[in-house]
Order: sequence, then structure tokens, then C-alpha cells
Amino acid sequence: MLYHELGFIGMRAYDQIKRNVKRLLSQEVSRRGLVPGREFYEHVRAEKVGEIWAEDFTEVTVEGRTFKAAVLQDTYDTYYMGAAADSRATAVLVGRPVDQALEKTDGKGPEKFLLSDNGSQYISAAHGRLLTSAEIVQRRIPACVPQYNGCVEAGMRDLKSVFYNVWEQRVRERADEGKSLLERVEVALSETVRLMNEEIPRPRLQGVTPADVHHGRREAKRQQVQAYRARESSRRDIPPWDRSYWQVLKSAVNAGQMTSGELLTKLAFFCSNPLRRIARRNRGFVAGLTAPVPLRD
Repeated sequence: MLYHELGFIGMRAYDQIKRNVKRLLSQEVSRRGLVPGREFYEHVRAEKVGEIWAEDFTEVTVEGRTFKAAVLQDTYDTYYMGAAADSRATAVLVGRPVDQALEKTDGKGPEKFLLSDNGSQYISAAHGRLLTSAEIVQRRIPACVPQYNGCVEAGMRDLKSVFYNVWEQRVRERADEGKSLLERVEVALSETVRLMNEEIPRPRLQGVTPADVHHGRREAKRQQVQAYRARESSRRDIPPWDRSYWQVLKSAVNAGQMTSGELLTKLAFFCSNPLRRIARRNRGFVAGLTAPVPLRD
């Protein structure tokens, strides 16, 4: 009617007709069985250390180049069993964290299974042979539903947040002079995993680190934390500050000693979409300089 100018119809009526047509078409498709039903998938949670592993990879961008970082994690305590970096995401790359994990466990895989997505690297024949040789059962999540691998997926954001801070700190300290860019990324990733495992407490683990849980030190560490809290809360006659709040804060942040890259990286975490902002700035890296990124998109 609209095309031939035989009449006019309101937008609400038009949208209603579209919904009804879609419903009729969907009913006919369902009647004919043209779309296969979804496969049943049971989400299993780990109940102890070593039951379920999960693997995935992400991207990190530094000095104008993007690298792939593959990790393998124990889903019970979010302990990183292995990590590796390369310029391309291949079956060899995603196999390296598996080898590292097997080295830590004396060749013993997870008790139940290894959780993977449907990336070409994880469904490749080479990766399958590696898992079969180690007698590891691989379980893939349904396509386009990353939530089923939520433990490692959620951990990627924290991993990248720590990685970019570690990277800028090592640049400031000139810790990796003489190494190639890939070697520097690998070292920074290794240090990031160490911090995530052994130094940074997790709220979901009640204030202890993944390493404390993984190595059976959870209760002892929790008792130490509780004793410290009790000791601090019982203190009396605490002397007043001899400096103002602003002076203490400036001393703790020590922004004047940061490099420009480190300063912009830390500032990004106080803005929206910090990881995207950092990656965009790092992609614009030219000849040792970083292009400024506006605080607002």
C-alpha cells in the first residue's frame, strides 16, 4: 500500500504487522522442524582443587602491536596453571599453558574435564592429540554462550588490568632492555600471573589468594588475616597524623615519578571502558610516543 501510494499506515500498526508476520513464519518453521533444537548442556561447578580446568585466550596491545595471551585456569580457586603469549592464536600457543599445567601436576590432568570454547585452536586435531596424550577429557561449551566458561572469561578482564600496569612499571624500570617485544610481553604476562596467583587476594575467596587455596594454606592465611584485624581494631592511643590527608595521598600515589605511559594507564581505570581505552592508545604507539586519548569518547 505504501509503495503504490494506495494508502498509509501508522508506525505502531506497521510494527504490529511485522511482529505478527514474524510469528506466522516462526510457527511454520517450527512445524516443519527446519531449525534443530538446542543441545542440552549441564553446567558443572568444581567442588575442590584439580577437578575442572578452563582454557581461553585474549588480546593485549602494546607499542602498536597486538598479541594473543592464552591461559589455563583451575576453576575452583581461579588459580592460573599456565599462560603463554604469541603474535598469533594457534594450536601451538593454546597448547603451551596445558604443558605448563601438566608440569605442575606431574602429568596429571583435571579429575573431571577441561572446559574450552569452540575456537578453531581448541577444536584442532593438534590440540586434541595433546589432550588425548595426557588423558584429559575436553568439554566444549555451546557455541556463542561464553557464560558457560564464565570463570576464565571473567578473569580475563582482571588479568588484562594487572598486565597493563605491570607492563608500564617494567617500562619505567627498564627491566627488559635488549629483549624483543614478544619476549617483553611474555615476561610481563608471567609476572602478571604470579601477582594474580600469589599477591592479590580475591573477595570470592574471602580475602586470601588463589595460591593459598590451591596449596592448602587457606585456613592458616584466614586466621592470620583475622588476627591482624583484631589486633588493629584493639589499638588505643593512636597518634594523630602529622601530615594532611592530601599530602598522604600524594605520597602514596607518587604520580610525579610515573612515566607518561604509566600515568595514562592508571588514569584510564578511572574512566569508562578502561581496557578499550588503553588498547586504543597502545595501538597508536609510534616511535616511543603514545597518542593522547581524550578522557571522554
